[in-house]
Amino acid sequence: MARPKSPTPTPGEIEILHVLWKKGVLTVREVHAEMVKHRSVAHTTVASMMQLMHNKGQLGLVSKTRPFRYEAVLTQDGAKNSLLEDVKTRMFGGSARELVLHFLSGKVSKDKLAQLEKTLQGLG
Repeated sequence: MARPKSPTPTPGEIEILHVLWKKGVLTVREVHAEMVKHRSVAHTTVASMMQLMHNKGQLGLVSKTRPFRYEAVLTQDGAKNSLLEDVKTRMFGGSARELVLHFLSGKVSKDKLAQLEKTLQGLG
């Protein structure tokens, strides 16, 4: 059984998005060249992923002739919101309050955390 399409970007998709957010409109070859600076990945893998991302609406096709040029349609804020919403729903039962408290639990004093928890009571 095939895995259902996720509206949340996968780690590989986020890597491609980071390249496009930083560099702008690029070809598959140019995205691949940036990615191999950090890890080994096949050109065909990048091409397939970018086509899937275009089909999902994360990337826009800028040129209709070869070499195809792509731009990020999904913004950084849009990707962050999608990922946080996914984590909030899957790990914290939809509670923003629980997500924030968990994130802050090891980073602030107990007194400050108690104050923050009181402030977050209305978030659900």
